[in-house]
Amino acid sequence: MSTALKTSLDLDTKKGKNTKEKIENTFTDELIFGICSPIGSLTKPIIDLSKENLKTIYGYDDVFVIKISDLILQHYGKVKELELYEKHTEEYSNLKHKIEGGNFLRKEYNNNSILIELAIKRIREDRLETNSEDILGRRVCYIIDSIKNIEELELLRAVYRDIFYMFSVFSPDKERIDSLHEKGLSKPEAKEIISTDEHEDIEHGQNVRDTFVDGDFFVRSSNSNNKNTILAMEKYLHLIFNSKITTPTSHETAMYFAKSAAGNSSCLSRQVGATIIDVNGVPIAQGWNDVPKAGGNLYRDSHEKTHRCFELGHCTNVIHKEDIFSEIISEIENILPDEQVGTVFKPTKRKKSELAIEIEKVIRNSKFKNIIEYSRSIHAEMHAIVIGSQLTGNKMVGGDLFCTTYPCHNCARHIVLAGIKNIYYIEPYKKSLCLTLHSDSLTENEDDTSKVRILLYDGVAPRRYLEFFSIKNDNRKNKDGTVNNPVLTTIPPKNRLSLQSIPVLEGQAIHALNECGILKI
Repeated sequence: MSTALKTSLDLDTKKGKNTKEKIENTFTDELIFGICSPIGSLTKPIIDLSKENLKTIYGYDDVFVIKISDLILQHYGKVKELELYEKHTEEYSNLKHKIEGGNFLRKEYNNNSILIELAIKRIREDRLETNSEDILGRRVCYIIDSIKNIEELELLRAVYRDIFYMFSVFSPDKERIDSLHEKGLSKPEAKEIISTDEHEDIEHGQNVRDTFVDGDFFVRSSNSNNKNTILAMEKYLHLIFNSKITTPTSHETAMYFAKSAAGNSSCLSRQVGATIIDVNGVPIAQGWNDVPKAGGNLYRDSHEKTHRCFELGHCTNVIHKEDIFSEIISEIENILPDEQVGTVFKPTKRKKSELAIEIEKVIRNSKFKNIIEYSRSIHAEMHAIVIGSQLTGNKMVGGDLFCTTYPCHNCARHIVLAGIKNIYYIEPYKKSLCLTLHSDSLTENEDDTSKVRILLYDGVAPRRYLEFFSIKNDNRKNKDGTVNNPVLTTIPPKNRLSLQSIPVLEGQAIHALNECGILKI
């Protein structure tokens, strides 16, 4: 064990301190930032702002950027050299090589978090190179660029806990395509890479779409939003350091209310919450998805039977879809020759038909599986619109709707009808046909104000709203009543961890690398 690490683990035997003081003396000011972003997003400004602010404002000694793509090339490059794809640009081949390399490493070592384990190893090695007398006083931040799946995120949170912050960065689709095009890809290649990066339906593939939604901060980085991005990053650092009185925006409060409302839902599929704010940013209605009851509103927990789906024991949407499927199969059986009817449709003594198997597979994998109208639950957006109309009249006209999930096409038409101006969401909903059915009224183009805009939410994640905006210590003012203005170059982060615990957890990740055989220690 190195001197630096050993010193950090030694017991403090000095007299004159109580146990709490001795433990706090082992706390580190280290920070770990993770970037999760769809490919082509403008992440460089976010990383550069983080580095500049941490160094110049908060006095951090250094900010190290660990690029996961470099780790992929370092290890996958030993297995397979870059091959240029025929009839494709060189940059397309480079990006495909990195994506395939990440997939290969995750599959080869049967470990979906292996790339983050390699990043953790690099962080630990950097700490071990620090002189023992400096290790506790280090003000260092590591930025991991970028996180691609849930397992990677969960590992970082398990090791670094509250000193880890994930920034979910996104840019408008057009700017993402243009960004990739400027790097040398054709626009069709850019669109293909974007689709692959978002979600690969394979066990060891990337899943940015589902990882992105679990961020701590959502940052919209675009050329037209540069000024707001600078202000947002300054704000997020103030929240991390508790260095300035910072209050939530109306958008952050609305999305927090929406997320809170989702907790009321007993839906078997997913919990969704919604909040509507008026033109002044005042919340006027909340909603969630659940079963409506006679007399108005939705069933809630009570001592009486509420007739919700979990009490019925099944999801009615699934049941009715299966009934329709069975009816379709029955009709196909009637028109197929006897030799083509297989045991897949109906158990018989006849030989299983390959055609029968293929027909069933095609139907089940078609848009048939996306049918949603047989659910007994009213959707969160509809609940909020109905209740809001009853209580506030026309106050929602020109207002905004915040929903934890992208709206379905059934809700979309009612949102347009209600006169709502913007829809903000966090989680995608790929079944939605909003833009297909209502392209005249709905758009995802943030610059098109002639239609109802469907926009990704940016701001503090609802999951950490109370933590960031609650006073941890009553230190906003001095004893004389003046505002407390801390020295930013020495102020510790709001959340800190002991260096007696971090190296042990990092060591566990490195041990996993050794066990799977990617390195020997």
